[in-house]
Amino acid sequence: MTEQLLVAVWRAPGVTLETCRTRIVDEWVPEAINSEGLIELTVSFAVDDQGPYAKEPDSHGMVPTVDALCSIGLERAHDLDDIPARDALHPFSRRVEAWRVDTREPKRWERTWPDGEPAPGLKMVSFMRRAEGLTRQQFLRHWSERHTPLALEHHVGLWNYRQNMVRRAYTPGGGQIDGIAELHFRTREDFEDRFFDSDAGRKVILDDVKRFMAPPGPETALMTELPLRTAG
Repeated sequence: MTEQLLVAVWRAPGVTLETCRTRIVDEWVPEAINSEGLIELTVSFAVDDQGPYAKEPDSHGMVPTVDALCSIGLERAHDLDDIPARDALHPFSRRVEAWRVDTREPKRWERTWPDGEPAPGLKMVSFMRRAEGLTRQQFLRHWSERHTPLALEHHVGLWNYRQNMVRRAYTPGGGQIDGIAELHFRTREDFEDRFFDSDAGRKVILDDVKRFMAPPGPETALMTELPLRTAG
């Protein structure tokens, strides 16, 4: 049985987004993909044009948007030391967070491209916190049982929908995150023009989000996905 980890990377001051991408692909990936027990590896990168999720730079010229998200399937993932080649990420990062997750795909694409080739389109990645007064289990149950049917009905441009339900944060800064959603659209136009089916559908989704999710923080980002090793 594969155990799933997600590792998020925010680049260090002075490191460009392009340099971050290059160093992950050229330095981290070759070491990580040859790690013992690694079954799956997918890396996603923030796009240059964040559209509605663009953030203002801080005093160092950096924006809070996550720059990379690494999805790792392992034979075992008991603690932080099981993250493949994690020391190779720190020289160009100001922040690295990691979670053990259970992953569901209520809507799954039929993949036609090989490992090593980027997926078409883009995806919205959202780091989720549960609404005040809910336990983590209540949050996860609402997300999976009540919100999922609404998302599949009203996000008409949705191509692939991945729900990463946090079981455990491996880093202190990740402790407030309860789930990480990945909503993938075949084209940017589908994301911009077919995110909702109608104004009424938008209201249904936003009203339900308020029932189980705290207001989104700055971590929502638009990303592209690069599968490097997939099971089967």
